[in-house]
Amino acid sequence: MLLVIFGAGASFDSVPHIPPDRDSVRPIAPFARRLTHDEYRPPLANQLFEDRDSFLHALKAFPQCKPLIPRLRGNPAIEQQLAKFEEQAKTFPDRHKQLAAIRYYIQSVLQHLQTNWQQRHAGVTNYGTFLDEVKRWRTETDEQVIFVTFNYDTMLEDAIEQVFRSQMVELNDYVTHNEFKVVKLHGSINWFHEIQYPIGLANHDAVIDAAPFLRLSPKVTRVQHVPPNAIPFPALAIPVEKKSEFSCPPEHLEVLGNAMREVTKIIAIGWRAMEQDFLKMLSANLTGLKSDVDLMVVSGSADGATGTAANLGMDKPSQCKRSLIDSGFTGLVNNIGLLESFLR
Repeated sequence: MLLVIFGAGASFDSVPHIPPDRDSVRPIAPFARRLTHDEYRPPLANQLFEDRDSFLHALKAFPQCKPLIPRLRGNPAIEQQLAKFEEQAKTFPDRHKQLAAIRYYIQSVLQHLQTNWQQRHAGVTNYGTFLDEVKRWRTETDEQVIFVTFNYDTMLEDAIEQVFRSQMVELNDYVTHNEFKVVKLHGSINWFHEIQYPIGLANHDAVIDAAPFLRLSPKVTRVQHVPPNAIPFPALAIPVEKKSEFSCPPEHLEVLGNAMREVTKIIAIGWRAMEQDFLKMLSANLTGLKSDVDLMVVSGSADGATGTAANLGMDKPSQCKRSLIDSGFTGLVNNIGLLESFLR
């Protein structure tokens, strides 16, 4: 079985004809000097609060998070800072409200970016080319594939619809297809939780104000299934250091746990391997890998590739394949033979 893991770097470098440049990876300071298309490029974690026009519009819609923005904007340690805010919420109720506003903000920003980014790439993405090669390999070998993504956007789902001709209309569709499974561990921009208490909240502001004592349904719902007049709560995890929060249906986690022990190959694209609970799943007795596996890491830098391998505990000499690619998702797609060789 092949396990493919996508991180933020995969969507950031998702379009082969619009690859990121050196300025693209730097937060905030040089933004005015970037090319126009970078206004809509899916952001890395430390770019989530830049002063792009679309981001400022979302801040106006969810002003409760504004006091936190100066400590997040341009902060290279943004995930550590967000983790501190989550810890402070235990004794400071306003933090709950601010973090709830950040969830709505992230959802709003990424929905807007995705729509405009799609207009620029018109469906020609690295995801599509990558999936096409994986599908060819899967068809020839009858191997199983499970995709795990930590991204909130739906670029992977769009590429799956394009390549596999399969739509994910219901949440069950993510894990019941006979050719692949998809697990979105940190949730999605089109997933929600229903609010169980308090009832009758009239708008987003009311939900955010009630954040310290909200009770959410554990069930995850797609946006088209939200009851009329209900104000849903985004089912997505805030990007914090050593992320351990999952925001996906428990049935999806069960599918992932059952599949993990059959994995013989891992491809990690744009992922730093910092999610502690997922790393524990990889090594646990009941859900972990049976033995050493072939590994391909795709990163935008050599340090990033070696760092991911180290975080996975797979940086030591091995008789299994080790392929570290430092030219990003676009670099892999432009040298698709590297993927073909790894899979075979």
